[in-house]
Amino acid sequence: MKQWVQCWGQAHAPLSAFSFDNHCRTVRLVLQSAIGGSAVRVRLSNEFGKEDVELSGVCAAPCSEDGALTGDSVDLPAPKTLAAGEVITTGEGRLNLAAGDRFCVSVCVREGRLTSGNLMSGVQCLLLPGDRRHSIFPQAQPRFNDSLRHFATGLLQIPLQTPIPLFETVELLNGDGAKSIVVFGDSLCQQGFWVNPFAARIHAAYPGAFSVINRSIMGNRILRDASPVFPLKGFYGTRALTRLQRDVLQFSDVSHVILMLGANDLLHYATINGRPSEKPSPMQLVEGVFALAQEMQAHGIRVMGCTLVNFRDCVDATQEKSDLCDLVNTLIRANADRFDGFLDLAAVTADPEHPQHTRPDYVGGDKMHFNATGGSAVANAIDLAFFRT
Repeated sequence: MKQWVQCWGQAHAPLSAFSFDNHCRTVRLVLQSAIGGSAVRVRLSNEFGKEDVELSGVCAAPCSEDGALTGDSVDLPAPKTLAAGEVITTGEGRLNLAAGDRFCVSVCVREGRLTSGNLMSGVQCLLLPGDRRHSIFPQAQPRFNDSLRHFATGLLQIPLQTPIPLFETVELLNGDGAKSIVVFGDSLCQQGFWVNPFAARIHAAYPGAFSVINRSIMGNRILRDASPVFPLKGFYGTRALTRLQRDVLQFSDVSHVILMLGANDLLHYATINGRPSEKPSPMQLVEGVFALAQEMQAHGIRVMGCTLVNFRDCVDATQEKSDLCDLVNTLIRANADRFDGFLDLAAVTADPEHPQHTRPDYVGGDKMHFNATGGSAVANAIDLAFFRT
């Protein structure tokens, strides 16, 4: 029996400084699908938009790695207006794709500022002037915000990935029984340094069986929304307990979730990101972790839980926060049987000589987020046998 399966997706939050202005142009998302399908449809989101977005149309087509069309495009029926706060699903278009094929989805935005989306790795998002939905050769436009993003990356020493507006989910009509694995996390996942090599391992081990959907948001917390005292609070999205339904539970194709959240609940309080009163107790945080797992399990989803990463070297850390992290991890390990699978992230990445620190060769300049070496270590530590059932 055929069913709609996600081949790509992201969790939406306000794009803030990385939003897109409103002159007429085409947004082309270039994908390589891990699963096959006979038709495609797309969910477009203006959930965090402040104004309506006027669309000229949506289409999909096979393409090359650089986004050049290699076959006929097919129109995906869609409303002409995407209202502020609205999410819509296009009609389907017939497009035969095998696992590993490349294709693109192009949307012409006639008018309206794009302020809802995320910053994601492992995917191309091209901006084309005017209505170029059916244009064979993309003539991508640079934009000022790309320079701003590169500057911020150098200043903060935190990789800020490609801003992807508008698109929330791309689904294929699959008849092979494929499922999706959702990564539900924060910037440790959103940056893709471990998610992308993990996806490559899954695709090699189970060809055509799974897509890996990264629904992570930088700065995201479990217990609280972004603090109102943080100037760019929109980046951090709504708390995980609130967004679970939107980003995981509404999709019937999700079979597994890797849950990697909680560090920001400890790091944010008493900084520019949050008030001192936002400090959680270890038990509150652990209960939040297991509440997420239990809700997903109640929907038939197998959950791999994780300990929190060691963060003693990062700028927002204190000895008190690191000690709280140790207590949280002790509680998680003691109750790991409440997950269906378990990854001791802290143990995998810890500096052997300094247990509250992550190995220095595993992290980037901010001493918190994984680099390619650390990402590979995390990806290789995940037991692929967990996904057989």
